[in-house]
Amino acid sequence: MELRFTEHPVWKKPLSDEEMEWMLENDRPLLEQLWESHEGRIKAAEEDPLNYGVELEHWKHAEDQLGSSLSIMALGGNRSGKTEWGARCVVRAAIRNPGSIIVCFAQDEDASIRIQQSAVYRNLPPECKKSAKTETEYINYKVKTGFSGASFIMENGSQILFHKYSQFIANRSKFEGLELGSKDASWHNIGLWLDEYLEDGDLVDTMRFRLATRNAKMLMTFTPIDGYTPFIASYLKHVETLKTRPAALLNGEQLPLVQDSFKKQCGVIYFHSDLNPFGGYARIAEELKHSHRDEILTRAYGIPVKSMTTLFPLFNTSVHVVGKRPTITEKTHTVYQVVDPAGARSYTAIWASVDEKGYVSILKEFPERNLYGEWAKFGDPRWKHGPAADKHFFSVRAYAQEFKKIEEELDIKVFQRIGDSRYFARENEDSIDLFSQFADCGIHFIPSNGINIDTGISSLDKWFEYNPNEPIGPVNKPILNIHESCGNMVDSIINWGHKGKSDEALKDFIDCIRYLRMSNDGYGPLHVTEKSLKVTRKFKKVY
Repeated sequence: MELRFTEHPVWKKPLSDEEMEWMLENDRPLLEQLWESHEGRIKAAEEDPLNYGVELEHWKHAEDQLGSSLSIMALGGNRSGKTEWGARCVVRAAIRNPGSIIVCFAQDEDASIRIQQSAVYRNLPPECKKSAKTETEYINYKVKTGFSGASFIMENGSQILFHKYSQFIANRSKFEGLELGSKDASWHNIGLWLDEYLEDGDLVDTMRFRLATRNAKMLMTFTPIDGYTPFIASYLKHVETLKTRPAALLNGEQLPLVQDSFKKQCGVIYFHSDLNPFGGYARIAEELKHSHRDEILTRAYGIPVKSMTTLFPLFNTSVHVVGKRPTITEKTHTVYQVVDPAGARSYTAIWASVDEKGYVSILKEFPERNLYGEWAKFGDPRWKHGPAADKHFFSVRAYAQEFKKIEEELDIKVFQRIGDSRYFARENEDSIDLFSQFADCGIHFIPSNGINIDTGISSLDKWFEYNPNEPIGPVNKPILNIHESCGNMVDSIINWGHKGKSDEALKDFIDCIRYLRMSNDGYGPLHVTEKSLKVTRKFKKVY
């Protein structure tokens, strides 16, 4: 019998070729014993990956977080093993926790059968892979159609149910009354697995109460190739990084591996592709060798860098959002204010400075997120105005006083104020427009450029441009930066997608920055000094 050791990504051959030749001649029985051990280990892992397979490093980190969190969000790069981990956890919970009810959601029927159900079946122990139809157990699986009835019941009474997100949207009452998880858990009490959840969070809000009865946990696995949804963003907003590791494709830059989304009681785990020896990482690395940084972050390390709906794909919070305002004097910067008024909502406003080189800084927003809350919140099925949009002042004079107060706090003098040309021109019951009303308060506005929205958006792109393949520095930085206090402005830039009514609530701050960009006949805000305003004329005496 010819002895040939099977190649394995993790379990290497126990002998070199030279050692194997020597043992063939001198100690074949021992060689056969080593061969049987190696081959048996690989075969056992193939037949029963749950009990005998390789446990990857990032799976261990995720499992550790399960112990201290109500949910886990696993963000994975290409071929990083997140689906395999999700299926492994579901099967282990069903086996270890008798009487479990675990619901698994996928995007559509094909994804459920081809990805989610096949991964769960693959991780079932051999004894559970045999068809069973008894009073207490029902398992029937086919590769083409998945589990019969999109569910199965194990001998210990645990049930795993597979659904599509559209089923919840069509009939959410179908999921009322479910008690997810197990009453008698000896392992992590998992009750829900969401794979590639791209909806608005309504399902999670509903199922959270189904999880609460048995104190069960939720798994979320997500590949952020096309960006992230507002739901995902809500989990990544307030995170503490607990573990990092160097990224080989980014010159050893330390990237997050484990985070704690403490407000959501959720552990966030990044499944880096190079941590999965079975995923063909060498090919992935070769494909990404000349890609820009953002693509490497998402495809190799599972780190989302932009919203799925954004019209500004180059906008990056780590580049465009800064923690310090420039030191402003009348010689170094020219300050502008832009106001977009409304009738039923609060006015929105921004203050911006421009320096002699044309670099623009958004200094302040109104209503400021830290003081008034969110301007817009993602709801079902569209964005809705948040608490910041409530009317905070009921007269032009009150707004004028607030604007002056903010400018005193910032220690700035506004050179030019721009108001929405259409709304400012509206007259009140006394036939007085907003230009005149603000002028009576000592604040003078000029009308915004009435150019169409698409032209303004295209022009805004120029402000966000930089080379993502090169370090940020004096020769590679965007024209625009935004102070970190302008949270509502940042949220609007990330999430506004020009989708009409579905994201209309985000448009107000976009209008403010668009009016600023299109000021001065489309050239944008200019740095103006006292010297540049002077006009020198020479006159000859004329009789």
